[in-house]
Amino acid sequence: MAGNHNGQRKAASQINKANGQTGSSQKPDQKAAKKNGHVRSEKADKKDAALARHEPAGTLFAIGGAEDRQDTKIILRNLAERIGSGKLVISTVASDYGDELWDAYRKLFSSMGVKNIKHLDVDHRKESLKDHSLDVLADATAVFFTGGDQLKITTRLGGAALAERIEEIYMRGGIVAGTSAGATALGEMMLVGIPGGGINKVGDVLHMTTGLGLAKNMIIDQHFSERGRIRRLLGAVAQNPRMLGIGIDEDTAISLESDGKFYALGSGAVYVVDGHDLSYTNISEASFSRALSVFGVKLHVLSHGDCFVVNSRQPVHTGAADEDVEKELRIIGEEIV
Repeated sequence: MAGNHNGQRKAASQINKANGQTGSSQKPDQKAAKKNGHVRSEKADKKDAALARHEPAGTLFAIGGAEDRQDTKIILRNLAERIGSGKLVISTVASDYGDELWDAYRKLFSSMGVKNIKHLDVDHRKESLKDHSLDVLADATAVFFTGGDQLKITTRLGGAALAERIEEIYMRGGIVAGTSAGATALGEMMLVGIPGGGINKVGDVLHMTTGLGLAKNMIIDQHFSERGRIRRLLGAVAQNPRMLGIGIDEDTAISLESDGKFYALGSGAVYVVDGHDLSYTNISEASFSRALSVFGVKLHVLSHGDCFVVNSRQPVHTGAADEDVEKELRIIGEEIV
């Protein structure tokens, strides 16, 4: 089993290192500041600069659903390591089975070393307006949305004080994560209520609405290849060419970092549909019975460890190295025991 995940843990560790998860040597100006009694890290300086430009200093973690919860738990372990000794708030807003999901994820994250875990469950929008709900988010390091129905997330939280507090956590360097419907809700726009694989004809209706808007200029789709959703994501991008369409397989995630790059993580693939150079589509002019035409769309497919630079819309192969076998075996051994 360890061989099946060879290279994934190392790549996850490299991703963390690339995004400031480990220490680094001080620069001359930092040494001078320390000498004068004013100690500020480079990471803190970058965070302040990002906030001044109204740019997020945190990380978005979008999971395509059905993440591994039994074996090496590559995705959830990576998330748990980032949270560390911080506070995790698990939101089951999207689900009608909130108590069951809360219990399952609380036990999972607790087993991976996260000790400070709280539950955010909102059944009605009026509850999301109450101040006492905000107390749950006080000093939160990370917020995790479970799966369910993404519309429940946006209709119960959108525009309310809870959503503003969650965005503030993200802007100030925290983590906002979601799996399945929870991942879709992170985007600026989201697909809702579409049966099957999507659209074949121009007249097939795509239902879209605004998401929480944390992942700017993105439409995030999940359970992607497993449910054959490439057609509906193509249709969504054809209607909104400025948006990046991000399709995420099951047991796969992207971590969107504050430097404007996201990394693929897990056993499946991440599909990036880029309509920036779209030259033609008949989606607004042909008869409803005609098949959809889309010209000039780019499709990138990323696997574990690969990177995508959002501003330049360019994929980058990071060359993930082999895993440390001893660490892998130790983790597997602990789980067997």
